[in-house]
Amino acid sequence: MWIKFVLLSALAGAGLAAPVALIVDAPSPLPPGVASSFRQEIDQVFRETGYHFTWIDRARMRPEDSFPDLVVLRLQSECRMDAPPAPLLPSRVRALAWAHRTGDEVLPFIEVDCARVRHMLRVLAHGEPAAAQQEMIGRALGRVVAHELYHVLTGSPAHASVGIAQASLSPTHLVSPTLAFTPREINLLSQRSLAARSLTPAAPDTADEAATESGR
Repeated sequence: MWIKFVLLSALAGAGLAAPVALIVDAPSPLPPGVASSFRQEIDQVFRETGYHFTWIDRARMRPEDSFPDLVVLRLQSECRMDAPPAPLLPSRVRALAWAHRTGDEVLPFIEVDCARVRHMLRVLAHGEPAAAQQEMIGRALGRVVAHELYHVLTGSPAHASVGIAQASLSPTHLVSPTLAFTPREINLLSQRSLAARSLTPAAPDTADEAATESGR
């Protein structure tokens, strides 16, 4: 198993990345510091998995645009720490983000409750310079979205006991220096990314946990 994991990781880093377009649907453009931290965190978390992400502003998409694989990210509320207070979405109980599902199928459509993310970070961000607050919420957004991307890209609703794929992410998890997938999740993502490029068939995941929400 370890040899297989090393081989998959090596192939993932050898220019064989599976491209995925992330279509960002936000009520307003993200501040530069938030956007930069957000994207860097996604790239860091997925760097060993074989996935490569292209970020697309949904408002700038053209009718003729097409992508081999895409995920829509809908950001609810303002994703910046200095935004005015907003009511937390009532439809999800304490969820920071969620991937939509139809039956057992995980759909490529992720929603993020930025008001709840801000609410979780308010104590840690208090008194920090504006630039640090932007980096903080960008990192947090990257981690909750990475959690949901794991469900979407693997098609699995299962959670891990530790790391980004665990069922609940605390404020400390969201802003700690590092938070990563375990080797098991990296291995599964690597298999799926290679399968997406018709290099190898994807192995089914036998885990049976049903929830797909993060940060509960």
